Amino acid sequence: MSAPPLKVLISGGGIAGGCLAFWLSKIRQNVHVTLIERAPTPRVTGQAIDIRGPAVKVIQRMGLEEAIRAKFTRELGTTFIDTNGKVIADFPAQGNKGATSEFEILRADLANIFLDATKNESNIEQVFGQSIKTLTQDESKVHITYTGDRPAESFDLVVGADGSSSKTRSLAFDELEINPYKPLGMYVAFFSIPSRPDDKRLWLWHTAAKGRAVMTRPHNNPSTLGAYLCLTMPTRDTPDPELEEARKEGDDVVKAVLHKRFEGVGWQAKRLLEGMDDSKDFYFTMWNQIFQPKLNNGRVALVGDAGNATPGEGTSLAIRGAYILAGEISKIQSSNEIPAALESYEKIIRPVVKEAQQLPSVFPQLANPQTAWGLSLLNTVIWTAYKTRLTSVAAWFQKDEKEPELELDYKWEKL
Repeated sequence: MSAPPLKVLISGGGIAGGCLAFWLSKIRQNVHVTLIERAPTPRVTGQAIDIRGPAVKVIQRMGLEEAIRAKFTRELGTTFIDTNGKVIADFPAQGNKGATSEFEILRADLANIFLDATKNESNIEQVFGQSIKTLTQDESKVHITYTGDRPAESFDLVVGADGSSSKTRSLAFDELEINPYKPLGMYVAFFSIPSRPDDKRLWLWHTAAKGRAVMTRPHNNPSTLGAYLCLTMPTRDTPDPELEEARKEGDDVVKAVLHKRFEGVGWQAKRLLEGMDDSKDFYFTMWNQIFQPKLNNGRVALVGDAGNATPGEGTSLAIRGAYILAGEISKIQSSNEIPAALESYEKIIRPVVKEAQQLPSVFPQLANPQTAWGLSLLNTVIWTAYKTRLTSVAAWFQKDEKEPELELDYKWEKL
Protein backbone atom coordinates (compact mmCIF):
# COMPACT_ATOMS: atom_id res chain seq x y z
CA MET A 1 0.00 0.00 0.00
CA SER A 2 1.21 3.53 -0.79
CA ALA A 3 1.91 5.93 2.03
CA PRO A 4 -0.89 8.32 3.00
CA PRO A 5 -0.56 11.82 1.55
CA LEU A 6 1.50 14.36 3.39
CA LYS A 7 -1.08 16.84 4.71
CA VAL A 8 0.03 20.48 4.69
CA LEU A 9 -1.87 23.56 5.81
CA ILE A 10 -0.79 26.97 4.52
CA SER A 11 -2.34 29.89 6.38
CA GLY A 12 -2.38 32.90 4.09
CA GLY A 13 -3.29 33.29 0.41
CA GLY A 14 -0.83 36.05 -0.38
CA ILE A 15 2.48 35.91 -2.20
CA ALA A 16 4.33 33.59 0.17
CA GLY A 17 1.39 31.20 0.55
CA GLY A 18 0.58 30.97 -3.14
CA CYS A 19 4.22 30.50 -4.11
CA LEU A 20 4.69 27.78 -1.50
CA ALA A 21 1.57 25.93 -2.67
CA PHE A 22 2.92 25.98 -6.23
CA TRP A 23 6.25 24.41 -5.29
CA LEU A 24 4.72 21.83 -2.94
CA SER A 25 2.54 20.70 -5.83
CA LYS A 26 5.72 19.89 -7.76
CA ILE A 27 7.47 17.62 -5.26
CA ARG A 28 7.67 13.87 -5.72
CA GLN A 29 5.83 13.03 -2.52
CA ASN A 30 2.13 12.33 -2.39
CA VAL A 31 1.03 15.62 -0.82
CA HIS A 32 -2.26 17.37 -0.19
CA VAL A 33 -2.12 21.11 0.47
CA THR A 34 -4.93 23.12 2.03
CA LEU A 35 -4.42 26.86 1.59
CA ILE A 36 -6.69 29.04 3.71
CA GLU A 37 -7.19 32.79 3.42
CA ARG A 38 -9.20 34.86 5.88
CA ALA A 39 -10.50 37.22 3.17
CA PRO A 40 -13.74 35.98 1.58
CA THR A 41 -12.36 36.33 -1.95
CA PRO A 42 -8.94 36.86 -3.56
CA ARG A 43 -7.62 40.39 -3.11
CA VAL A 44 -7.90 42.71 -6.10
CA THR A 45 -5.72 45.69 -5.12
CA GLY A 46 -2.69 46.58 -3.02
CA GLN A 47 0.46 48.63 -3.33
CA ALA A 48 3.12 48.30 -6.01
CA ILE A 49 5.83 45.77 -5.17
CA ASP A 50 8.83 44.40 -7.00
CA ILE A 51 10.77 41.19 -7.54
CA ARG A 52 14.54 41.32 -7.43
CA GLY A 53 17.69 39.22 -7.21
CA PRO A 54 17.50 35.42 -7.00
CA ALA A 55 13.69 35.65 -6.63
CA VAL A 56 13.59 36.44 -10.35
CA LYS A 57 15.13 33.02 -11.04
CA VAL A 58 12.39 31.43 -8.96
CA ILE A 59 9.53 32.95 -10.97
CA GLN A 60 11.33 32.00 -14.16
CA ARG A 61 11.53 28.38 -13.00
CA MET A 62 7.83 28.54 -12.18
CA GLY A 63 7.14 29.40 -15.83
CA LEU A 64 5.32 32.57 -14.70
CA GLU A 65 7.65 35.29 -15.94
CA GLU A 66 5.45 36.08 -18.95
CA ALA A 67 2.28 36.23 -16.82
CA ILE A 68 3.98 38.55 -14.34
CA ARG A 69 5.35 40.82 -17.06
CA ALA A 70 1.82 41.06 -18.49
CA LYS A 71 0.74 42.67 -15.21
CA PHE A 72 3.62 45.15 -15.16
CA THR A 73 2.45 48.46 -13.69
CA ARG A 74 3.80 50.35 -16.73
CA GLU A 75 6.04 52.43 -14.47
CA LEU A 76 8.95 53.94 -16.41
CA GLY A 77 10.95 55.49 -13.59
CA THR A 78 10.88 57.82 -10.58
CA THR A 79 10.43 61.59 -10.67
CA PHE A 80 10.70 63.95 -7.70
CA ILE A 81 8.28 66.88 -7.80
CA ASP A 82 8.25 70.18 -5.92
CA THR A 83 5.19 71.83 -4.42
CA ASN A 84 4.28 73.49 -7.75
CA GLY A 85 4.65 70.34 -9.82
CA LYS A 86 8.07 71.24 -11.20
CA VAL A 87 10.50 68.36 -11.72
CA ILE A 88 13.40 68.30 -9.27
CA ALA A 89 14.98 65.12 -10.60
CA ASP A 90 14.06 62.32 -12.96
CA PHE A 91 15.47 58.80 -12.69
CA PRO A 92 14.47 56.41 -15.51
CA ALA A 93 14.01 52.72 -14.75
CA GLN A 94 17.26 50.76 -15.07
CA GLY A 95 16.31 47.11 -15.12
CA ASN A 96 16.44 45.91 -11.53
CA LYS A 97 18.99 48.48 -10.35
CA GLY A 98 16.76 51.51 -9.78
CA ALA A 99 13.72 52.30 -7.65
CA THR A 100 11.48 50.82 -10.36
CA SER A 101 12.05 47.12 -11.01
CA GLU A 102 11.48 45.44 -14.35
CA PHE A 103 9.11 43.22 -12.34
CA GLU A 104 6.97 46.00 -10.82
CA ILE A 105 3.49 44.64 -10.09
CA LEU A 106 0.58 45.20 -7.70
CA ARG A 107 0.61 42.93 -4.66
CA ALA A 108 -2.79 41.40 -5.41
CA ASP A 109 -1.90 40.77 -9.06
CA LEU A 110 1.16 38.75 -8.07
CA ALA A 111 -0.66 36.83 -5.36
CA ASN A 112 -3.45 35.94 -7.78
CA ILE A 113 -1.00 34.78 -10.46
CA PHE A 114 0.42 32.33 -7.93
CA LEU A 115 -3.06 31.20 -6.82
CA ASP A 116 -4.24 30.77 -10.42
CA ALA A 117 -1.21 28.58 -11.14
CA THR A 118 -2.48 25.93 -8.68
CA LYS A 119 -6.26 26.38 -8.59
CA ASN A 120 -6.79 23.42 -10.94
CA GLU A 121 -4.31 21.11 -9.21
CA SER A 122 -6.11 18.13 -7.69
CA ASN A 123 -3.86 18.12 -4.64
CA ILE A 124 -4.27 21.85 -3.84
CA GLU A 125 -7.40 23.05 -2.04
CA GLN A 126 -7.96 26.80 -1.78
CA VAL A 127 -10.37 27.90 0.94
CA PHE A 128 -11.41 31.52 1.48
CA GLY A 129 -13.11 33.03 4.49
CA GLN A 130 -11.27 30.79 6.97
CA SER A 131 -8.42 31.36 9.40
CA ILE A 132 -6.80 29.50 12.28
CA LYS A 133 -8.51 29.78 15.66
CA THR A 134 -6.45 27.36 17.73
CA LEU A 135 -3.22 25.44 17.09
CA THR A 136 -1.71 22.65 19.15
CA GLN A 137 0.84 20.06 18.17
CA ASP A 138 2.34 16.80 19.31
CA GLU A 139 5.18 14.73 17.87
CA SER A 140 3.19 13.51 14.86
CA LYS A 141 0.54 16.12 14.01
CA VAL A 142 -0.56 19.75 14.25
CA HIS A 143 -4.19 20.09 15.34
CA ILE A 144 -6.18 23.03 13.98
CA THR A 145 -9.57 24.59 14.60
CA TYR A 146 -10.91 27.40 12.46
CA THR A 147 -12.66 30.71 13.02
CA GLY A 148 -15.20 29.79 10.33
CA ASP A 149 -17.43 26.76 9.93
CA ARG A 150 -14.74 24.37 8.67
CA PRO A 151 -14.38 21.26 10.88
CA ALA A 152 -11.23 20.77 12.96
CA GLU A 153 -8.35 19.02 11.16
CA SER A 154 -4.89 17.64 11.80
CA PHE A 155 -1.86 18.14 9.57
CA ASP A 156 1.67 16.89 9.19
CA LEU A 157 2.90 20.44 8.58
CA VAL A 158 1.46 23.92 9.13
CA VAL A 159 2.99 27.01 7.53
CA GLY A 160 2.24 30.56 8.59
CA ALA A 161 2.26 32.74 5.48
CA ASP A 162 -0.23 35.16 6.99
CA GLY A 163 1.69 38.42 7.00
CA SER A 164 3.43 40.56 9.57
CA SER A 165 0.53 40.31 12.04
CA SER A 166 0.58 36.50 11.69
CA LYS A 167 -1.90 34.64 13.88
CA THR A 168 0.05 31.45 13.22
CA ARG A 169 3.16 33.03 14.71
CA SER A 170 1.34 34.14 17.84
CA LEU A 171 -0.15 30.67 18.36
CA ALA A 172 2.86 28.51 17.57
CA PHE A 173 5.67 30.62 19.00
CA ASP A 174 4.04 32.19 22.05
CA GLU A 175 6.52 30.53 24.40
CA LEU A 176 9.28 32.75 23.02
CA GLU A 177 7.65 35.71 24.79
CA ILE A 178 9.28 38.29 22.52
CA ASN A 179 7.93 41.20 20.53
CA PRO A 180 9.14 40.67 16.95
CA TYR A 181 7.98 44.10 15.75
CA LYS A 182 10.61 46.76 15.05
CA PRO A 183 8.83 49.98 14.05
CA LEU A 184 10.32 52.16 11.35
CA GLY A 185 8.34 55.25 12.30
CA MET A 186 6.51 55.60 8.99
CA TYR A 187 2.76 55.46 8.41
CA VAL A 188 1.47 54.79 4.90
CA ALA A 189 -1.99 55.04 3.37
CA PHE A 190 -2.42 53.56 -0.08
CA PHE A 191 -5.50 53.38 -2.28
CA SER A 192 -6.66 53.67 -5.88
CA ILE A 193 -8.05 56.79 -7.52
CA PRO A 194 -9.35 57.41 -11.08
CA SER A 195 -6.58 58.25 -13.51
CA ARG A 196 -6.49 61.29 -15.77
CA PRO A 197 -5.23 61.59 -19.36
CA ASP A 198 -2.29 63.73 -18.23
CA ASP A 199 -1.04 61.23 -15.61
CA LYS A 200 2.51 60.07 -16.23
CA ARG A 201 3.69 56.47 -16.27
CA LEU A 202 6.08 57.35 -13.47
CA TRP A 203 6.46 57.06 -9.71
CA LEU A 204 5.81 60.71 -8.89
CA TRP A 205 7.11 61.69 -5.46
CA HIS A 206 6.52 64.97 -3.64
CA THR A 207 8.03 65.46 -0.20
CA ALA A 208 6.91 68.15 2.24
CA ALA A 209 8.18 69.16 5.67
CA LYS A 210 6.94 67.44 8.84
CA GLY A 211 7.74 64.05 7.35
CA ARG A 212 4.98 64.15 4.76
CA ALA A 213 5.08 62.64 1.27
CA VAL A 214 2.51 62.46 -1.52
CA MET A 215 3.03 59.92 -4.30
CA THR A 216 1.28 58.43 -7.31
CA ARG A 217 2.25 55.30 -9.21
CA PRO A 218 0.73 53.88 -12.41
CA HIS A 219 -1.35 50.71 -12.50
CA ASN A 220 -1.49 48.00 -15.14
CA ASN A 221 -5.14 49.05 -15.48
CA PRO A 222 -4.85 52.51 -17.12
CA SER A 223 -8.18 53.67 -15.63
CA THR A 224 -6.80 53.75 -12.08
CA LEU A 225 -3.79 55.23 -10.35
CA GLY A 226 -2.04 54.20 -7.16
CA ALA A 227 -2.11 56.94 -4.50
CA TYR A 228 0.12 57.08 -1.41
CA LEU A 229 0.11 59.40 1.61
CA CYS A 230 3.07 58.92 3.94
CA LEU A 231 3.79 60.34 7.39
CA THR A 232 7.22 59.74 8.91
CA MET A 233 8.08 60.36 12.54
CA PRO A 234 11.39 62.01 13.60
CA THR A 235 12.70 58.67 14.88
CA ARG A 236 11.82 55.03 14.27
CA ASP A 237 10.69 54.37 17.84
CA THR A 238 8.36 57.37 18.12
CA PRO A 239 4.73 56.45 17.41
CA ASP A 240 2.21 59.17 16.60
CA PRO A 241 -0.41 59.20 19.40
CA GLU A 242 -3.15 60.70 17.22
CA LEU A 243 -2.62 58.20 14.41
CA GLU A 244 -2.41 55.28 16.81
CA GLU A 245 -5.75 56.27 18.35
CA ALA A 246 -7.27 56.78 14.89
CA ARG A 247 -6.23 53.28 13.84
CA LYS A 248 -8.26 51.90 16.73
CA GLU A 249 -11.29 53.97 15.74
CA GLY A 250 -11.34 52.87 12.08
CA ASP A 251 -10.69 54.09 8.55
CA ASP A 252 -13.04 57.09 8.68
CA VAL A 253 -11.18 58.53 11.64
CA VAL A 254 -7.81 57.82 10.00
CA LYS A 255 -8.95 59.65 6.85
CA ALA A 256 -10.04 62.65 8.92
CA VAL A 257 -6.58 62.83 10.51
CA LEU A 258 -4.91 62.56 7.10
CA HIS A 259 -7.06 65.43 5.80
CA LYS A 260 -5.86 67.58 8.68
CA ARG A 261 -2.20 66.61 8.39
CA PHE A 262 -1.99 67.08 4.61
CA GLU A 263 -4.00 70.29 4.40
CA GLY A 264 -2.01 72.88 2.46
CA VAL A 265 0.53 70.41 1.09
CA GLY A 266 1.21 71.23 -2.54
CA TRP A 267 1.34 69.40 -5.82
CA GLN A 268 -1.60 66.90 -6.05
CA ALA A 269 -2.30 66.44 -2.33
CA LYS A 270 -5.82 67.86 -2.67
CA ARG A 271 -6.64 65.44 -5.51
CA LEU A 272 -5.42 62.47 -3.49
CA LEU A 273 -7.35 63.48 -0.38
CA GLU A 274 -10.56 63.84 -2.38
CA GLY A 275 -9.94 60.50 -4.10
CA MET A 276 -9.21 58.86 -0.75
CA ASP A 277 -12.72 59.65 0.48
CA ASP A 278 -14.28 57.73 -2.44
CA SER A 279 -11.73 54.91 -2.67
CA LYS A 280 -12.89 51.31 -2.25
CA ASP A 281 -9.51 49.85 -1.33
CA PHE A 282 -8.13 52.21 1.33
CA TYR A 283 -5.47 50.62 3.51
CA PHE A 284 -3.44 52.23 6.28
CA THR A 285 -0.48 50.73 8.07
CA MET A 286 2.67 51.52 9.98
CA TRP A 287 5.86 50.15 8.51
CA ASN A 288 7.54 47.55 10.68
CA GLN A 289 10.21 44.98 10.34
CA ILE A 290 9.59 41.55 11.84
CA PHE A 291 12.60 40.01 13.58
CA GLN A 292 11.47 36.50 14.49
CA PRO A 293 14.27 34.61 16.26
CA LYS A 294 12.94 31.21 15.15
CA LEU A 295 11.15 30.39 11.91
CA ASN A 296 10.32 26.82 12.87
CA ASN A 297 8.87 25.10 15.91
CA GLY A 298 8.24 21.37 15.68
CA ARG A 299 5.94 20.95 12.69
CA VAL A 300 5.16 24.65 12.21
CA ALA A 301 7.15 27.06 10.02
CA LEU A 302 6.90 30.72 9.05
CA VAL A 303 7.56 32.09 5.58
CA GLY A 304 7.50 35.60 4.15
CA ASP A 305 6.36 38.59 6.18
CA ALA A 306 5.14 36.35 9.01
CA GLY A 307 8.76 35.75 9.96
CA ASN A 308 10.83 38.47 8.32
CA ALA A 309 8.81 41.44 7.05
CA THR A 310 11.09 44.13 5.62
CA PRO A 311 9.91 47.04 3.42
CA GLY A 312 11.44 46.88 -0.04
CA GLU A 313 12.67 43.32 0.45
CA GLY A 314 9.56 41.45 1.58
CA THR A 315 8.34 40.19 -1.79
CA SER A 316 11.66 38.73 -2.84
CA LEU A 317 12.19 37.18 0.60
CA ALA A 318 8.72 35.60 0.46
CA ILE A 319 9.37 34.03 -2.95
CA ARG A 320 12.81 32.76 -2.03
CA GLY A 321 11.66 31.48 1.36
CA ALA A 322 8.73 29.59 -0.17
CA TYR A 323 11.03 28.00 -2.73
CA ILE A 324 13.57 26.90 -0.13
CA LEU A 325 10.95 25.58 2.30
CA ALA A 326 9.28 23.47 -0.40
CA GLY A 327 12.69 22.32 -1.59
CA GLU A 328 13.69 21.06 1.84
CA ILE A 329 10.33 19.28 2.23
CA SER A 330 10.93 17.64 -1.16
CA LYS A 331 13.95 15.82 0.31
CA ILE A 332 12.13 13.95 3.08
CA GLN A 333 11.18 10.28 2.95
CA SER A 334 8.41 10.37 5.56
CA SER A 335 6.41 12.72 7.77
CA ASN A 336 8.75 11.96 10.66
CA GLU A 337 11.47 14.00 8.93
CA ILE A 338 9.46 17.23 8.76
CA PRO A 339 10.98 18.86 11.89
CA ALA A 340 14.49 18.22 10.54
CA ALA A 341 13.50 19.65 7.14
CA LEU A 342 12.22 22.80 8.84
CA GLU A 343 15.51 23.15 10.69
CA SER A 344 17.34 22.86 7.38
CA TYR A 345 15.05 25.51 5.85
CA GLU A 346 15.86 27.85 8.71
CA LYS A 347 19.61 27.25 8.39
CA ILE A 348 19.54 28.17 4.69
CA ILE A 349 17.19 31.15 4.81
CA ARG A 350 18.51 32.76 8.02
CA PRO A 351 21.64 34.43 6.52
CA VAL A 352 19.57 35.60 3.54
CA VAL A 353 17.05 37.21 5.89
CA LYS A 354 19.78 38.76 8.02
CA GLU A 355 21.37 40.42 5.00
CA ALA A 356 18.06 41.68 3.62
CA GLN A 357 16.95 43.18 6.92
CA GLN A 358 20.03 45.38 7.33
CA LEU A 359 18.33 48.59 6.26
CA PRO A 360 20.31 51.83 6.46
CA SER A 361 19.97 53.35 9.93
CA VAL A 362 18.76 56.62 8.38
CA PHE A 363 15.85 54.92 6.58
CA PRO A 364 13.14 56.18 6.19
CA GLN A 365 13.79 59.39 8.17
CA LEU A 366 16.48 60.78 5.83
CA ALA A 367 14.10 60.64 2.87
CA ASN A 368 11.30 62.31 4.83
CA PRO A 369 12.69 65.32 6.71
CA GLN A 370 10.78 67.19 9.41
CA THR A 371 12.04 70.72 8.77
CA ALA A 372 12.08 73.11 5.83
CA TRP A 373 15.89 73.19 6.08
CA GLY A 374 16.06 69.40 5.95
CA LEU A 375 13.71 69.34 2.98
CA SER A 376 15.86 71.87 1.13
CA LEU A 377 18.96 69.78 1.80
CA LEU A 378 17.20 66.60 0.62
CA ASN A 379 16.10 68.23 -2.63
CA THR A 380 19.63 69.53 -3.20
CA VAL A 381 21.07 66.05 -2.75
CA ILE A 382 18.51 64.54 -5.13
CA TRP A 383 19.08 67.27 -7.72
CA THR A 384 22.85 66.84 -7.50
CA ALA A 385 22.56 63.08 -8.00
CA TYR A 386 20.32 63.71 -11.00
CA LYS A 387 22.55 66.32 -12.61
CA THR A 388 25.86 64.58 -12.07
CA ARG A 389 24.51 61.11 -12.85
CA LEU A 390 26.69 59.82 -10.04
CA THR A 391 24.14 57.22 -9.00
CA SER A 392 20.56 56.08 -9.36
CA VAL A 393 17.92 57.11 -6.88
CA ALA A 394 17.96 53.63 -5.42
CA ALA A 395 21.44 54.18 -4.03
CA TRP A 396 20.16 57.07 -1.93
CA PHE A 397 17.14 55.36 -0.44
CA GLN A 398 17.67 51.62 -0.83
CA LYS A 399 20.45 49.34 0.27
CA ASP A 400 22.65 47.86 -2.42
CA GLU A 401 21.86 44.40 -3.73
CA LYS A 402 24.73 42.32 -2.30
CA GLU A 403 22.95 39.11 -1.44
CA PRO A 404 24.60 35.89 -2.59
CA GLU A 405 23.06 33.79 -5.29
CA LEU A 406 21.23 30.68 -4.13
CA GLU A 407 21.83 27.22 -5.47
CA LEU A 408 18.45 26.40 -6.97
CA ASP A 409 19.16 22.71 -7.44
CA TYR A 410 16.13 21.01 -5.89
CA LYS A 411 14.68 18.09 -7.80
CA TRP A 412 11.18 19.03 -8.89
CA GLU A 413 9.50 15.90 -10.18
CA LYS A 414 6.42 17.53 -11.73
CA LEU A 415 7.74 20.57 -13.57
